[in-house]
Amino acid sequence: MKKYTKPTNNPLTKLPDALRQELATYVMKNQPTAPHLAMVADKHISSSGKTPKERVFEFACQVANQFKLPSDIRNYLDKASAARFRKYGFKRALQFIESRSQAAFAALSVLPEPFWKIDTEFKRARLATELSGRAGFHFETSVKMGLSPQETIARIHEFVGASLWMPQFEFVENEERAYSILARLLDESVWRRAIEKSTIAAFENARRAAGMISPHISPYASISACEWLKVRQDRQREWLELMAIESEHGDCVDMSEVHASSQANPENRRHELMTRIAGCQEYADANNHAAVFITMTTPSRFHRLKKRGHYWIENPAFDGSCPRDAHAWLSLNWSRFRSWADRHGLDYYGLRVVEPHQDGTPHWHGVFFMPLDQTGAFIKALQNYQYQQDSAELYDASGKPKHKAMKARFDAKLLDGTEGGAVAYLAKYISKNVDGFGLDDLTDSDNRKAKLQDTVKNVTAWSRQFCFRQFQFQKTPSVTVWRELRRIQDKQEYCLFEKARRAADMGFFSAYFDYMGGHRLPQSLRPIKPRTEAKENKYGETVRHIIGLEGSGLVVLTHETEWKLVKKPAVKQEASQDGGSRRPWSGGNNYTPAEKPTRQQQIISNFLLQCELDRCGPPEYEEFFST
Repeated sequence: MKKYTKPTNNPLTKLPDALRQELATYVMKNQPTAPHLAMVADKHISSSGKTPKERVFEFACQVANQFKLPSDIRNYLDKASAARFRKYGFKRALQFIESRSQAAFAALSVLPEPFWKIDTEFKRARLATELSGRAGFHFETSVKMGLSPQETIARIHEFVGASLWMPQFEFVENEERAYSILARLLDESVWRRAIEKSTIAAFENARRAAGMISPHISPYASISACEWLKVRQDRQREWLELMAIESEHGDCVDMSEVHASSQANPENRRHELMTRIAGCQEYADANNHAAVFITMTTPSRFHRLKKRGHYWIENPAFDGSCPRDAHAWLSLNWSRFRSWADRHGLDYYGLRVVEPHQDGTPHWHGVFFMPLDQTGAFIKALQNYQYQQDSAELYDASGKPKHKAMKARFDAKLLDGTEGGAVAYLAKYISKNVDGFGLDDLTDSDNRKAKLQDTVKNVTAWSRQFCFRQFQFQKTPSVTVWRELRRIQDKQEYCLFEKARRAADMGFFSAYFDYMGGHRLPQSLRPIKPRTEAKENKYGETVRHIIGLEGSGLVVLTHETEWKLVKKPAVKQEASQDGGSRRPWSGGNNYTPAEKPTRQQQIISNFLLQCELDRCGPPEYEEFFST
């Protein structure tokens, strides 16, 4: 039966639960009695002459619209503001709600659509369907009008807003590129990926601005981001268990086994990273090269929190920048340094790692090897580029340098090998960002309550939400060639190619490094290169696919067998003892009902149907391997 509620003018009904209960409790505890009995009842009217009820209603009217945010942010602000009101009163609670909600609204304002239209996966999929359909309508209209491909793209950008979600398609180089862009703008899966990528990053940045990422609540990434990662991994794991790959010769391999043996497996990823950095260390020792450990951080305006003693407090210099902006700032300084180093002939190689601070702001660590006489120029040049931008905070009013701020911006240390060398320094960072191996009972240096093994999921969620490349080697031989060499099982003619194959097969990255030309040779001049062939994708673009390796006069194919994705055959149920016929439900019922498909069969059927209709994004395994 439908219930009819009487409309009310009580502003408390517009507030979330926790804050509303605190305000109601305040009114009950401070409700004044008759004026001539106020002192007897130990009740006092405020100096402004307003009763507690009037003060609460005024406060509720001021903050009611500040809670129109995504549900998880709203719940956090509700509980946090209730705690502040209970402890500090109206003024501090009002300041907290206004500052945090405005910061969250500003972070969400970068989205082309209102957040309530794209706050769920279903809504984002529906928006992708709508925008791709509108793009198709304007495409048909442009064809009837006789417009060129470039004019058609401009029309779709103008009336559909494609450039707001996919700015990379706004500039068209030539007509051939225009046709491939048109094909992508008409593809619903392209729209869905673009919407997902922008929305997920914007929502996480809003949570960060609201204060949901901190050492006191959830370091590195929000609780919602960790839950999103868990759901995504569960889906991918379930999909892997239901699928397999089949070769043209009839061989079939489960996708779960393929995943376990690939770099998507965190354990294999950690092993390869440690093997490569250990090989760089061995190569450096053989050539008497020095190792430099560096730390690069961003200016204060990128950090939402700052540390004061043992506590973390709000940073008044924070300007609302997202982690992607901070990473772009570091990348720009590094690219300028690389150009300078190439012009001046600096020979360096090594690994840089991107990881978050407690508030989600990225910073870089790196170990680089070089001749000892170049270490001074390397450190000084990189330091100068780190100090060029936002240098005002590095000096006081009299022009004297702030050594603590300068060290926080850039720090370099020459490794002498007494503490284990480069491998020992980077082992913790690699394990902390991959699978947490060997980090038992270790805590973060900035937050002793955060155990590194427990926060691996937070770091992984942070990197996936903002699409950061966590590890990047500099000026080392191609890892693609290294992996392809390890796929070759047969011995080749004894030459440089065979030496490199044996080194890769046995895991000696230092020998492989030497056989590939050392640290001075650019990638284009390496003796062994991938062999590719051109293929056309569904968007009409010519892409290069690796089919093998070539070098030293040899060509070895490593991808001769064609594999295709198939679903596993359904597990047949055991036949019953009466020959497999299903017994009737009763003596008068001769109808045998059809077997209800299992949940696994329904998932596979829906997936294949969506692929046939081309109405979904890429398969989950492609997203899994791309991360």
